[in-house]
Amino acid sequence: MIRPAVPHEIPRLADIWLRASLRAHDFIPAAFWGSHRDAMASDHLPGAEELLVLEVEGRVIGFAALNGERLEALFIDPEVQSYGHGSRLMAHAMAHHARLSLCVFSRNVRAVSFYRRLGFQVVEERIEPLTGEPETLMAWQR
Repeated sequence: MIRPAVPHEIPRLADIWLRASLRAHDFIPAAFWGSHRDAMASDHLPGAEELLVLEVEGRVIGFAALNGERLEALFIDPEVQSYGHGSRLMAHAMAHHARLSLCVFSRNVRAVSFYRRLGFQVVEERIEPLTGEPETLMAWQR
């Protein structure tokens, strides 16, 4: 089931974000992710205009955070990745928006490929200011 998140789920979502970020972004020091967990839980997730969770058998296993037409975050619990859960969340978001944009670390080849398969196009390459890592701005429209 995909539904709006409720406030008491924010710590679980921040935990998913941290564990998935560590796994997907091993080219960035782990301390960076750990130092941003509290801000994710207190500011970024609660501040999203849309915060959707994917719940399977009563357990929240992933989420998508959107601000307008911008996908700010899409994360699936590393224990259940590669089963189509991210695609389900994206299909939901794409069904409710005429266009979406997002940024992804360029070295996260798996994520770049995932978004390309969904029809996202590369708009530009740039440097993400907090990490100094290259990131790819991508966009999709119906």
